[in-house]
Amino acid sequence: MEEQQVLALLAGGDPDGIREGAYEAGNAKMASALPLLIEKLATPNPGVQESVDYALRKIGGQQVILAMMPLLRSENVSVRNLSMDVLREIGKSDVHLLGELLNDDDPDVRIFGADILGSTGSALAVSQLSRALLYDPEVNVRYQAAVSLGALAYPEAAPALNQALNDDEWVRFAVIEALTKVKAESSVGAMLKILDNSSDLVAANIVEAIGNLGHIKAVPVLIKRLPQSSPSTGNRIVRAIVQLLGVNSLNLLGKEEHATLCLHMLTALSDDDADVQDAAIDGLCSSKYFQAFPAIFKLLSGLDADRDHERMLHIVQALAGMGYNPMLEERLLEGEDAEKLLVMDILSYIHDRAATELLKSHYWEQGRDVRRSCLNVLSAVCGREDVDFFVQVLDKEKDGTALKSALLFLGRMGDGTLVYEKVWPFLTHGYPDVQDAALDALMTVRDPEIRARFVEMTQAEEVFNRQMAYYALRSYNDEADIVPQIALGLHDESPEVRRMAVESLGNGGRDLTVERMSYLAPCLNDEDKDVRLAVIDVLGMCPDNMDEKYLLRGLDDPDPWIRARCVESLGKKHDALMGDKLLRMLQDKHILVVLKTIEALVECGNRAVLKHLLPLMEHPEEDVQRAAVEAVEKIRQASGAGGR
Repeated sequence: MEEQQVLALLAGGDPDGIREGAYEAGNAKMASALPLLIEKLATPNPGVQESVDYALRKIGGQQVILAMMPLLRSENVSVRNLSMDVLREIGKSDVHLLGELLNDDDPDVRIFGADILGSTGSALAVSQLSRALLYDPEVNVRYQAAVSLGALAYPEAAPALNQALNDDEWVRFAVIEALTKVKAESSVGAMLKILDNSSDLVAANIVEAIGNLGHIKAVPVLIKRLPQSSPSTGNRIVRAIVQLLGVNSLNLLGKEEHATLCLHMLTALSDDDADVQDAAIDGLCSSKYFQAFPAIFKLLSGLDADRDHERMLHIVQALAGMGYNPMLEERLLEGEDAEKLLVMDILSYIHDRAATELLKSHYWEQGRDVRRSCLNVLSAVCGREDVDFFVQVLDKEKDGTALKSALLFLGRMGDGTLVYEKVWPFLTHGYPDVQDAALDALMTVRDPEIRARFVEMTQAEEVFNRQMAYYALRSYNDEADIVPQIALGLHDESPEVRRMAVESLGNGGRDLTVERMSYLAPCLNDEDKDVRLAVIDVLGMCPDNMDEKYLLRGLDDPDPWIRARCVESLGKKHDALMGDKLLRMLQDKHILVVLKTIEALVECGNRAVLKHLLPLMEHPEEDVQRAAVEAVEKIRQASGAGGR
C-alpha cells in the first residue's frame, strides 16, 4: 500500500480503516505516520489502540521514543500506560534519551522514567538510575530507582545501592531486595553495618538477604549479633546462619559460638514462620542437641498429617538424624497413640539394636495400630536373631495386618523347616489376605519339603486348595521336573484349577519352551472359555513367534473376547505380512473384534490394507467409522502420504 493511502486511512474516522492503516504503517516502519499514530493512541476503541501499539513497536527507534516521552504526562491513564509499555520495549535503543526523564520537574515522570529504564536490560542505565537513587529529592523516585537497579542486576550498581542503605526505610526495602539480585560481595558488609540501626522489619529483610547472598564470611558477625538482637531478628539470623553454613558444617563452629547458636535455634522453634522453624529443626537435629527433642517432637505432633505431610516427613527424618535416644523410649511408653506412631516413623529410619530391643520388649503393651506400625519397623531391620519374636507374634497375635508382617518376615528368613511348621497352618486362616501372605512366605522359601506338600495338595478335595497348590508351584518353574507336574492340572475337572495351571505353566510368557507349548496348545480347545482365554493371554506375552500359529487358530474361537485378544496380540507382532492374515476379521459379526482388527492392522504397518479400511468409513456403526478414519490417517502419516 502506498504511503499516502496509509496516511489517509490513519487520518480517517473509520476504526477498521485506522486499524488497517496502523498495521500497514508498522510493517513498513513508516516514520511519517508517527504524528497520526500518536494522535490515534487516545482513541477509546481497543482494536485501534492495539493496532497503533503494534505499529509504534515495529517502527521503534529514537523518533518513537521522542514522540512518546511527552505522553507520560497525559491525563488519560490508558494513553499513559500504553506509552510506558511501548517505551519499556523499545527504550533500549536509546537509553541516554530515556535518561532525560529522570531530570523532569514532575516527580511522577521521573518515577515513570526510572521504571522504564529498569526494563531496558542495558548496563548504560545503571549510572543514570544510581544518580537518581542517591540524589533525587522524591522518596518514591529513589524507591523506583532501587527496584529498577535490582531488575537490571548489574554488579556496577552495588556501590550506589550500598550507600542507599542509609536512606529512608521505604527505600531500604527496595535496596535490600535489589542487592539480593545484584549479589555483590561488598554488600554483605554494608548491610551488616546498618543492622543495629534498623527496625525489626528492615533487620529481618537484611538478614534474609545476607542468607540468600551465600557469603559465608557473614556468619561470625551474625553469631556475635545474636545476643543483642530482638527475638524476631534473632530467629532470622538463625535461619541465615543455617542457610549459609549448611547443617553438616554447624559443628565446625567454635564451642562457644555453637552453644550460642543452639540456644537461639531453640528459641526459633517458636517463630511463626515455618521456614525459620525448619531451619532451626535441621540445625538442632544435625547438632544432636538433645535438649531440643521435646520441643521439636511437640511441634511435629501438632501438624496435620494430610495438610503437612511433606513437612512432617522432613521433621521425622531430621529427628532420626539424632539417632536413638532415651526420649524416644519415653514417648513410646508414656505418649498417646498418635505420638507413639510418630516414634515408629522416626525409628523406621534408625537402624539401632537398642531401638529394636525396645520395640520388641514393649510390643504387647501397645494398641493395635501401634503394634502394626511397630511390626513394619521391626520387619525391615530385624534378622535371624529375632525369629523367635516373630514366631511369638504368630502364636499370640489376632490382628490380621500384624500376622501378615510376621509371615512375610519369616518367609524372608529362608528357614524352610521353621516356615513349614509355623506358616503352613495360616493357609487356612479366616482372612484371605493372611492366607495370601502365608502363601507368599511359603513360595519365597523354595524348600523341597514345602514343594512336596504343594504337589500333594494338587490332589486335595477342595477346589480352592488345588488352585492354591498350582499357583504355588510356579515358584519352582526353574526346576526341570516341575513342568509335567503342573501340566497335570490342565486336566483337572475344575475350570478354575485348569486356568491356574495354564497361568503357572505359561510363566508370564517367559521361557515358553516347546515342551510347555505341547501342554498348552490342546487347551485352546478347552470347553471353558476362561481357560482358553488364559492360554491366549500367555501366548500374547511370548517374546518370539512361537505362538503365532496358535494365535491364528484362536481367530476361529467361538468366543468374541478370545478372537479380539488374538487379533490384539497378533497386531503387537508389528509384522506387515500379518495384516493379510487379519483382513478377514474385518467381517467379524462382533463389533469389538472389528475395532481390535482395525487397530491391529495399523500396528502391522502394511499400507496395502488401506483399500480394505476405506469402505469401513461408511460402516453402519459410528465407532467403526471413527476407528477406520483414524486408522487410515495414521497409516498415511506413517508412510509419508500426507493428509486424508
